Amino acid sequence: MIHPVFHISQLKPFTEDYTPVFENLPVLTDLEAANTTPKEIIDHSKVKKGNTAIPQVKLTWVGLPDNAVTWEDYNVVKNRFPEAAAWGQAAPQGGGGGVTPSNHQ
Repeated sequence: MIHPVFHISQLKPFTEDYTPVFENLPVLTDLEAANTTPKEIIDHSKVKKGNTAIPQVKLTWVGLPDNAVTWEDYNVVKNRFPEAAAWGQAAPQGGGGGVTPSNHQ
C-alpha cells in the first residue's frame, strides 16, 4: 500500500499562465489533395541522410498562397513534376538542365 503523503519539497508555487488557447488548429495544406505543381524555388540546402547529402529545395506552389512553402527533396519533386515551371527558372535558352540546387542562386 502506498501512503498518501508527500513531502513539502515537492510543492511548487502557483504562477498564472497567460498563454493563448486556440479553438481551431492551423490548417496544413495537403499537397496530394491540392493538385498543384511547384511554381518557384526560393531556397536550397542539403540534408544529411545516413552517409549521403540529399539536395532539398524550398518551393512555392501554383494555386496556393505564397506562405504555403515547403521543403522537398529535389530529386523526388523533380521526378514527380518534370514539366513544372520551377525547373525552368534558370534554364539556358534552347532547353537544358534547368535549375538544380547546386546552381540555383
